[in-house]
Amino acid sequence: MRQTIRLSALLLALAMAASGADALTLKLGSVVPKGSPWELALRRLSAEWARISEGSIAVQVYPAGAAGDESDMIRKMRIGQIQAALVTVSGLQQIWNGVKALSYPLFIKDDAEFQYVMEGFWPLIDRELEARGFKAVFWSPGGWVYFFTRLAVTQPEDLRRQRLWVWGDPDEVLAWQSMGFQVVPLPSLDVTTSLSAGMIDGMMTSPLLAASNQWFGVASNMAGLKLSPLWGALIISARTWEAVPARLRPQLLEAAGKATAELAPEIAQADDAAVAVMRKYGLRVTEIPPAARAEWEDVVSRGMSLLEGTAYDRAAIAAARKLIAEYRSAAGKR
Repeated sequence: MRQTIRLSALLLALAMAASGADALTLKLGSVVPKGSPWELALRRLSAEWARISEGSIAVQVYPAGAAGDESDMIRKMRIGQIQAALVTVSGLQQIWNGVKALSYPLFIKDDAEFQYVMEGFWPLIDRELEARGFKAVFWSPGGWVYFFTRLAVTQPEDLRRQRLWVWGDPDEVLAWQSMGFQVVPLPSLDVTTSLSAGMIDGMMTSPLLAASNQWFGVASNMAGLKLSPLWGALIISARTWEAVPARLRPQLLEAAGKATAELAPEIAQADDAAVAVMRKYGLRVTEIPPAARAEWEDVVSRGMSLLEGTAYDRAAIAAARKLIAEYRSAAGKR
């Protein structure tokens, strides 16, 4: 696969040199690890956009935080230092906090439900981001978020004894503190050193990220409780998108949609493989019995409900609830 990407880049360079064309260059940042399914998907998309545009659009990918943390990337997009970024909800919410509705803990139950809700919610995301100066190109699945902690967690009280990393969003900090948990806000690029130094005891993350970043070496216990889908989106500054020839935009978006469709099964397989590998190196997975799950749902729902209308956009939550109800009603009739 890497040889194919290199060959595509070489052919593009030769074509541009031969034609003397000036490419519209998009510097694209992300914190996704090098060699991860997300980075490879971005490079495939870069090659496909170059093919579609006959070399007039060049995408330079900067993974692994080379362009900074997600806050840095959003800021750099606003001032034109970079033109695009693949960011998680933590980055997107700095543009419009309604995106958080789809990451509300213990809200969406499984992959099929998430797919249905996201497809119905995507036009709203696209519209709200565009109103704020960004074009949403595609959404990226990221697996599911679980607790990874130094000590095993079954019930909420087990987690309250440990320090949990959260993004530096003050609303998220407030929510988890209201539930009685110790949280430490940090940029994502500081997590590894903070975990090793004992400043934090764990985090909410996906198996693939826990494995890719080697966090499970310290946070070696995974609670078998799906908290929320991990997802993100590829966004481009509106002024850059407007510089793309109008005739090319539908083709570029179609290629991006195909990238999402290809990425979903890759991420699911990679998450399963990551758990299997981490188990071989000492990861312990704790199953959550029904009674403990009910306790988690009660604690989380009371904590998060305090933030509806402030941290969580009330209209966005209502739209997501409606889509979830539609899906479950249809599923119950099948």
